[in-house]
Amino acid sequence: MLASSNLPIGSYTYSQGIEPAIESGLIYNESSSLAFMSDYLELALCRYELPLLALMIEALMIDDVALADALGADYHASRESKEFVYESSQLALSLSAWLGDVLELDVPDSLLAHGFLPLFAHISSHWQLKPVPAITTYAFGQIENMVLAAVKTVPLGQMAGQRIIWQLQQLLSQQIQALAANVKRRFLQVQDMPLEANVKLNLLYQQLHMSANLPNLAILSCQHERQYSRLFRS
Repeated sequence: MLASSNLPIGSYTYSQGIEPAIESGLIYNESSSLAFMSDYLELALCRYELPLLALMIEALMIDDVALADALGADYHASRESKEFVYESSQLALSLSAWLGDVLELDVPDSLLAHGFLPLFAHISSHWQLKPVPAITTYAFGQIENMVLAAVKTVPLGQMAGQRIIWQLQQLLSQQIQALAANVKRRFLQVQDMPLEANVKLNLLYQQLHMSANLPNLAILSCQHERQYSRLFRS
């Protein structure tokens, strides 16, 4: 249920940059869709969002609230366009509403401040999900949603969409165990150091080569804000 792009959070209303990529001619068929999404998987997910999510879960598992909050604040700051900020905030609100209305779990407002991924980390920790299944679930939700946006908008056939999802999932599966193990090793090296949370965060980023700097994606998102033919919210 956490991986669904329809329920509980309604992320199908967002394209995560797919719609402006189609408008600009970067995506126009199955092969170009796969190329764009493979880059997104490698650069946006595997080099930033997934290790950050794994780090937050590791920090929450040992009640290092200061480090978890610093990671959440950095994620929020990494949303480089107005649409991406709104997307993260709205998905967090939707997930919070689902948790409250369906599962009767109270989500403090403080957990919503940094957006969707930090809230996802807190829920994963609450349900005692280990980093590997948590980041796999998060990544698949992103991948499926992007593929569905391309199927609707390029347009692509259903089998083309399934082929893309399968290949992206294979790429993800090849990296997920090593990624989580590397995060765990670096986290254990840093956690007991007598350092401030922000210093620990910078050290972890350097050791894990993490970066959310994707200027071309940010430019596409800014262009989408004024796109005449837009159907999606990002």
